[in-house]
Amino acid sequence: GTKSTTPDVIYQSEQGFDFRCSSETNMWGAGTYFAVNASYSDSYSHLLATRTKDKQMFLADVLTGVAYKCQPDSTLKKPPQNHDSVTGHTNGSDIFVIYDLDQSYPAYLITYRNT
Repeated sequence: GTKSTTPDVIYQSEQGFDFRCSSETNMWGAGTYFAVNASYSDSYSHLLATRTKDKQMFLADVLTGVAYKCQPDSTLKKPPQNHDSVTGHTNGSDIFVIYDLDQSYPAYLITYRNT
């Protein structure tokens, strides 16, 4: 999800998903978060206009590599040695967190109506 960041800022950027723009109070630290279930990401999607129910979210290609499974730890700044990402489970979805800008690509921008 992009919430308050307009998606064009992400797909027109050379960095794509940039974790440096994310909240500092994330469950698994300062990284870029990807959910397996789109229903989880819906609450983080970008609302197109206040008078419509149209939303946008990305379908992304993410290189998770060797994922380290762990409980939430907001102090993380990178995965443990010999791992490429961190994974956990929250609110009914598996989550993957990456800490390098070049591990993800915003493949598709999906516009949908929440009914």
